[in-house]
Amino acid sequence: MTPKPRPPSNGADKEDWPAVLSYWRTIAAEAFDDGRRAQVAECISRISSTSPEWQAAINGDAAVAAGLVLRLEPPPRISGGVDLVMTILLNTAFGDAGAALVLAHGLRKMPLDPRLRARLATSWLVHNVWLKHRNRRSGASNRGDQ
Repeated sequence: MTPKPRPPSNGADKEDWPAVLSYWRTIAAEAFDDGRRAQVAECISRISSTSPEWQAAINGDAAVAAGLVLRLEPPPRISGGVDLVMTILLNTAFGDAGAALVLAHGLRKMPLDPRLRARLATSWLVHNVWLKHRNRRSGASNRGDQ
């Protein structure tokens, strides 16, 4: 994996590392409007990799992105790599119920303030339910049109 831009090695080059990479651990699902979603998508579009698995996740394959997160061990601290993989999953979780569920699960393993962790994880569980309901309604209306 060759991410661009590179994570900050110290505080001096922090502006090179987009704040968007912290959204998954600071912003609840319901607060992602079109503008924030676009910021996440633009950030992801700047990532490149030579790994076919990472390429698929970067290109929006929710199942592959979920697999990357499910293999993460609970980290002792949030690193640039954790931010990267969780942001890739976040990008797919906006429209994929399974990815939203894995994002909630992944959040529960992170070294965040317990109240923030619970609030964020719950928001993605609610988003998961909303997506499932929306997809069922959309499927039912498509069957009714036939």
